[in-house]
Amino acid sequence: MLISASVWQALTEAGVTLVPRGVDRVELSYAGARALLTVVSSPTPLSPSNIASLTSRYPERCLIVVPAASPAVRQAVDEADWSWLVDTGQQVTGTVRVNGVKVVLRSPPQAATRPAKRGPVPWGTLTLVRRMLQRPYASQRELAALAGVSQPRVSQALNVLADQELVRRTPNGWVVRDIDEAIRWWLESYPGPGGISTRWYGMASAVEQARTVVALVGATDPTAVVVSGDVGADVIAPWRAPIRAVLYGRTGANLEDAGLVPAGGDEATLEFNVPRDPGLWQPSGSATPVTNSLPLADPLQILWDVRRSPGPDSEEAAHRVWDVLRRRHRDRRDVA
Repeated sequence: MLISASVWQALTEAGVTLVPRGVDRVELSYAGARALLTVVSSPTPLSPSNIASLTSRYPERCLIVVPAASPAVRQAVDEADWSWLVDTGQQVTGTVRVNGVKVVLRSPPQAATRPAKRGPVPWGTLTLVRRMLQRPYASQRELAALAGVSQPRVSQALNVLADQELVRRTPNGWVVRDIDEAIRWWLESYPGPGGISTRWYGMASAVEQARTVVALVGATDPTAVVVSGDVGADVIAPWRAPIRAVLYGRTGANLEDAGLVPAGGDEATLEFNVPRDPGLWQPSGSATPVTNSLPLADPLQILWDVRRSPGPDSEEAAHRVWDVLRRRHRDRRDVA
């Protein structure tokens, strides 16, 4: 996640308004000043030489987000007139510059923790499994087009998945061996959509908030936003009244224009994300499912979001979405 919910909350508490302007671009506002920054996030600490390389690569001002930063690194970023934030997962500190205005974020001191090492996210493989759940018995060529990766990459990923006994090849194409095992593997492997996450609060119901934001963000491009989480689950597998709306957009927007206000994680009624995950969007040429005037994310994403939704009955709601996934996949297999 380039901008996590923790960073969003820390900026909000400091009086800084953040509006995503792309998967790695944010607009910051503070006391009437505005700045457009490129977000550069690293899962591991950077060195002063890394900062020098970045300042040579990016002519525009950047916001560096790292799990830790030495005094030398902080000085190098400050000298470049850039912004930096340390997000340990438990606290957020740093300095952001908004058109000449300096805003310092401080947190109470805590015991130092070693940041976890993270490798590159296998977006291609995760997207491949998404598409195989949607399209049983597809060929490698079809899967490459659906997943947006090369055929050699698809072949490599299928071999790995076959070794794990998750998929198998048939005379009619590739198919998952067991729908439940495939869903379980995906949920355990998925690190989240990445990108930039923002949280908002409104007085209207979660469904009405979702409709309002869809109308705002999708006014110029209806394919630019999809609905997931509780609201999406309520459409495809009604069980409980939605508590929080979760939406994904190709670009961000200031949702204050929709009557919402920035909020922390616990009190938020709507979560808006500009994701890094390329598989979250339907393949080119495929229509985004629209039900009750709401463009829906694919059920696998809805399932993932419902499982992390607040409320004591979120697990039961997730089971119902899981049943929908299972039924749809088996219906498609029967037709194929």
